[in-house]
Amino acid sequence: MTGEAAFADLPQVPDLDHQEQNTLDCLIRQFRAKWPRNELRARYYDGKNVLKDFGISIPPQLRSVETVVGWPAKAVDSLSRRCRLDGFVIPDGDADSLGITEMWSANRMDIEAPQAQTSAFLHSVAFIATTLGDVASGEPEILMTARSALSGTGIWDPRRRRLSSALSIIAYDESTAHDRMITELVVYLPDRVLTLTRDSKGKWTVDRRKHTLGRVPVEALVYRPRLDRPFGSSRITRAVMSITDEAVRTVLRTEVSAEFYSSPQRYMLGADPDAFVDAQGAVRTGWEAILGRMLAIARDDEGNVPTVGTFPQMSMQPHIEHMRSVATRFAGETNLTVGSLGVVQDNPSSAEAIYAAKEELITEAEAAGEVFGTAWCNAIRTGLMMREKRTEMPAEWAKLRAKLRDPATPSRSAAADAVMKTVSAFPWMAESQVALEQLGWDQTTIDRAMADKRRASVGALTQRLAAARQATPTAPAAPTGQTPAAPEQEQAA
Repeated sequence: MTGEAAFADLPQVPDLDHQEQNTLDCLIRQFRAKWPRNELRARYYDGKNVLKDFGISIPPQLRSVETVVGWPAKAVDSLSRRCRLDGFVIPDGDADSLGITEMWSANRMDIEAPQAQTSAFLHSVAFIATTLGDVASGEPEILMTARSALSGTGIWDPRRRRLSSALSIIAYDESTAHDRMITELVVYLPDRVLTLTRDSKGKWTVDRRKHTLGRVPVEALVYRPRLDRPFGSSRITRAVMSITDEAVRTVLRTEVSAEFYSSPQRYMLGADPDAFVDAQGAVRTGWEAILGRMLAIARDDEGNVPTVGTFPQMSMQPHIEHMRSVATRFAGETNLTVGSLGVVQDNPSSAEAIYAAKEELITEAEAAGEVFGTAWCNAIRTGLMMREKRTEMPAEWAKLRAKLRDPATPSRSAAADAVMKTVSAFPWMAESQVALEQLGWDQTTIDRAMADKRRASVGALTQRLAAARQATPTAPAAPTGQTPAAPEQEQAA
């Protein structure tokens, strides 16, 4: 289901004012315009792209063979897994005291955030909406919701560098044959959030909830933003789709050739034309003659037997070399290694060559992580302001930064060696959590290690105090009814 027919209706809601209806119309039109390309890229990611056959080298009987090349998903997932968010910090403050961890955990963002970033790589943008939750119904106090470009969109304000409005499609009805009828959606505005619901009779109801942020409570996770493309570009580019189509054709041609490789082509000299006619008198097609396993030929009118021969066996090497060439082009387009695409190199690469091959992907992950980190911090600040019912953001919150893991993913031995050299140059780093982060430990492991360190410190202090009490001499107890003598009196005596 592609094209504008996928979402053919344009909701007209009587309870909306003129400005709200215009904003809704603009959002719906943009969503409908972008949906076909977003859905196309999703098909490539899922391996459901349709074969684009030239109709030359593939026989009709084999065109329906399902051939899948998973390179687009590899291009998205390989980069997404290197952009790992590992919490939030305030350089000269305590981010944990703000309740960020509780907010993050209540929304299960440890699971949701990687999915949102994967959608951003896939469609170029994903959206994070932060609103007040319905605690009575079991929602967290601050509700953070991630939406892909297949279910949301927004209007970018270039002057304020943020969204001026956003749309999230919650539900739609697919009972009709040619379109999807939207039944529930949410419109985010700078001073209110509108929830629109349509019943079975087509009547719309509007739920308005005001907020005091003064901006839209939605952040855009954007991959590769540009001045003329504020919503960025997809990881599945036109070049990626074109090369993938070529790879699919190459794989299918290889399968077809493999069939002929096991069925060598034959030739006949002096054969009777009846040899090419089936039992019903119909002339056999060329494919039937080639694919036939049994060949029976009668003598001609003069009693001579036709000469039968076999052409030299074909080689699969040209197809293998072509696939290697296609894989190399795909790797160059996506900064992947050819080996990660399933193409084995003749000579094993050295450690330096392997790192050099991944360097561009690592650089890409670092750049994407910086943009994503800014959006996640803004979403957290929005949640804090809603929870505290603030209209102005404190200066301390502006220092909030996202903590990202090293996209290079060094080995444990390499990370330990780097930390040892750093601590040797800066001894005070041995008492910092940063050294543990450089080892590649996740925040849970770091917290456990620091807790063990505190318990060990308390235990050591307790032992020292007990030892000090035992080493301190105690004065003899005075007889009952007598007062201990003063120091001067003792010295005089």
